[in-house]
Amino acid sequence: MLMAPVTGSATATAAARPATTGGPKVARTAHAVTVSAPASADAPGYTLDVATDELALTTRRAGKTVLATASGDTGALRFTGADGTWQHATGVTGWTWRNGVLTVTADSTLDGATVEARITPGADRYQLDWDVHGGGPKQLGLAYALASSGHWYGHGEAETPQGGPGVDQPWPLDSGQVEHSNFGPASYNMIDPFWYTSASTGLRVDTGGTMDVSVNSGKDGLGRFTVDAADTYKATVFVESTPLAVYRDYIGIVGKPKQSDATYEQYEKPLWNSWAQFYTNVDQRKLLDYATELHAAGLDGHTIQLDDKWESEYGNLTFDSTTFPDPKSMSEKIHAMGFDFGIWVTLWINLDSDNYQYAADHGYLLMDASDTTKPCDVTWWNGTAGIIDLANPAAKAWYEGNLKKLMGDYGIDGLKFDTRFFDEKCAPRDGYQATDYQKLGTQLADEYDLQGAGIRVHWNSTAHEAGFVTRQVDKGTGWNSLKASVSQNLAISTIGYPFVESDMIGGSGGQAAPGKDVLIRWAQSASLMPLMYSSTSPVETNDVTTGQKVTYDQQTIDLYRAAIKAHERLAPYIWDQVQATLKTGDPIMRPLFFDFPKDQTSYTVADEWMLGPAVLAAPKLGSGATRTVYLPSGAWYDVNQGTVIHGPATLKGYAAPLGVTPSFVKLGAKGALKAIRALKRDDVPAASVLIGPDAPSTGSGEPFQVTTTATNWGTRAISGVRTSLGLPDGWTARATTAPTARSLAPGAAHTTTWTVTPAADAAWGSHDLTGTVTYRTSAGKTTTVDDTVQATVEAAPGSVHDPYRTTQTTDAQYAQAGDQFAIWAGGQDLSGWKDEKGVVYLAGAAAEQSTVQTQLVSQSGASPAAKAGVAIANDLTDPSKGGYALLVMTRSYGLEFMTDSNGDGVLDTWAGGGSTYYPAHLRLVRDGTKYTAYTSKDGETWTTVGTAQVPSASGREDAGLVASAVNANYPGATTEAVFKALTVTS
Repeated sequence: MLMAPVTGSATATAAARPATTGGPKVARTAHAVTVSAPASADAPGYTLDVATDELALTTRRAGKTVLATASGDTGALRFTGADGTWQHATGVTGWTWRNGVLTVTADSTLDGATVEARITPGADRYQLDWDVHGGGPKQLGLAYALASSGHWYGHGEAETPQGGPGVDQPWPLDSGQVEHSNFGPASYNMIDPFWYTSASTGLRVDTGGTMDVSVNSGKDGLGRFTVDAADTYKATVFVESTPLAVYRDYIGIVGKPKQSDATYEQYEKPLWNSWAQFYTNVDQRKLLDYATELHAAGLDGHTIQLDDKWESEYGNLTFDSTTFPDPKSMSEKIHAMGFDFGIWVTLWINLDSDNYQYAADHGYLLMDASDTTKPCDVTWWNGTAGIIDLANPAAKAWYEGNLKKLMGDYGIDGLKFDTRFFDEKCAPRDGYQATDYQKLGTQLADEYDLQGAGIRVHWNSTAHEAGFVTRQVDKGTGWNSLKASVSQNLAISTIGYPFVESDMIGGSGGQAAPGKDVLIRWAQSASLMPLMYSSTSPVETNDVTTGQKVTYDQQTIDLYRAAIKAHERLAPYIWDQVQATLKTGDPIMRPLFFDFPKDQTSYTVADEWMLGPAVLAAPKLGSGATRTVYLPSGAWYDVNQGTVIHGPATLKGYAAPLGVTPSFVKLGAKGALKAIRALKRDDVPAASVLIGPDAPSTGSGEPFQVTTTATNWGTRAISGVRTSLGLPDGWTARATTAPTARSLAPGAAHTTTWTVTPAADAAWGSHDLTGTVTYRTSAGKTTTVDDTVQATVEAAPGSVHDPYRTTQTTDAQYAQAGDQFAIWAGGQDLSGWKDEKGVVYLAGAAAEQSTVQTQLVSQSGASPAAKAGVAIANDLTDPSKGGYALLVMTRSYGLEFMTDSNGDGVLDTWAGGGSTYYPAHLRLVRDGTKYTAYTSKDGETWTTVGTAQVPSASGREDAGLVASAVNANYPGATTEAVFKALTVTS
């Protein structure tokens, strides 16, 4: 298709100068129209390039791409034509910039169809609205190249080819495949049209319709976000500095909770629901036995909730008199055990229910979308039903009247609302839209105690603001489902539903009863979430697949009970997070990168999470007794070991036998003391010691300060507290504040400040400093705890000592400490065309048979071609005198062995390559005029790099160390090279 010339109108050209200083600007380049939003105190700023050859959108922050639409046949702005085939926008035909809106028109791959996009830039986001004119479009969608933004998150419960959301939930989303049709406000899945990325960008699609969403479908690397309608496609793209800031932008639109639906007790203790224990094979005797067993085993809970199959028929709201002959007595017995009593309810009335015909005759049911003269019949897991029309006040009053009578008659304290409030097959009541039924359902549920089971409403502001607990879709009973329950909670909580719990502990998806280890590990995992939702009894359960009883052993009961008790102790801390969330909207259970956005490793950690600002949960989510734990930066208290670990750190093989739930508390974070008291094992030391800062640095012989802080995490006072500091040989430390304390009350701390002085010739690099605290427990037992940090002694420019000399052909500085050397150098290159370097050398040290060797410890600098290594020449101050050769390591391109073959001082032979590594042991062997280069990673096993003849080599030669920044493409850059020893043997 031919593309008309791009001509911004005269109005547009003038309007490219913003009306207000510092606002967004628009500029035209050869192949794009660029929108620029300047940085401010609250926003990082961005540019949006609108490609004109073929319409595409590329968002950049600080010059780096952070979000880009798809290219090629996929297209960026996509639509289906009347025949259902995919088309997309092509060449831009015109643009205007007026009143803060960039309007772009483009041709498309479909004859007769054009695209008009309107972009409204703001400080930290831009609005993208677009339409297709002509061609009879049926669907509109955006497509993005996933890799342009790093990793993708959000979405909520994801349908995947691997069985999601029941047994799979990829985290990040692009690590798996998401294929989610019927993605809309009437879906049973907890979803929102919001996605965010590790590049701190986000996408919100503003629609009340159904979408078709795919993320990395078929591993194609694309995100497709399609609305199943031809209406204006409305999207907001957020551009921030952190993913948390993107989340907050989104919450600023859809709203944050105004209250918590759950009470303190419902956060503190589990809800016991009958579903996974019995499924529909439940009756009065079984439920009472279930409650009695739990009570007798000390398995605390606030409610016994009777799930599905208590009704005579679905929708009757009357007990089945055969299976529940005396529900009033049953309720009273449950109350007598200290539990509340609740039941499962739905607004779906089966066609065989006594209430169906009554509701249909009175117009209380939603009508069919294809024939609004008859009720909408919907098939669900319990048959075929009609749905109460909550937009009809009379229908709502009738339903609630029946419900409240039932609750009053039988002492029912609360409800678990299940199924949906609307279905796409149905027609909304006149004056209402499908999305309104989420709001109507929310308002209905908010009138009742939901007993910690919450309600599955989403998509609109009412759902966000209601503050309901969110329970997950039913899970399987295997390890994959346990893992999915974690990543799913992270997904749900970061689309704006912060009061999350996993599905019923042990799963509830109709599979075989969970094994012992799965049940225990699930309980341990749930104990570190905001709420615990239980069903399968750790005493005994029923295998729905065989009908057989499954009895667990005493250890299962004990460890499940221990998980409940840990959660109860943690409840004061969790309740604090609930109150904080009501103020900020921030999720309680959240990915590590929400708290540590600069930590790139954290973006792919799928089996750990932060619970508030202080607790890092890393429960074991699979078989075995060890796991790898990743800790971001900071000081972390290990509640199972009683030790302090300085992050970032990867703990490989962390011991996690069945009775251990790995969890860590960030010292100094708000709530740390409450969290440690709740989670610390009784058998670990009462106190800890922490050295600060985490990573002190200094120069050789240069004093610096550290502190040691002893803290009593126990519930009783400790006494005789004495602190000491362990140092490397030759170092000294002097306490400038008291290193002792007579006693420390629970929660109290004692800090000692120390002045530490390294040895004058202290080796550059890391050195252990160990703080030790000795104290007496309340029982008189002497206990010792310690903490170790690494203090870095850094090289600083100074001088070298005889017999070493320096020479240079670029700006350079040098340092020496014992047998360590450092060179800071500039230089455009160190090769045939430029010989710019800094050198430390020994004059005349290399005889005709000799070996020159060093260890290159490290090398830094902006240029990937920066070089450092060993050199030899007749005269290193004037290589043109002959005998010149180098063996160097480049910062990114491996080794280079270069020689001067004709004695003119120009390096003209080369060997090398491979990968770069440190430390690198480098060796040049001279045998008359033959030079051989060797390298080693350990100083023991050597590999030949190359051999060369250098005829101009003669007599005793200079040998030394060299460094060059190789900054021809990085003007002004320097390199720092650190060496260990320079030896010349003959």
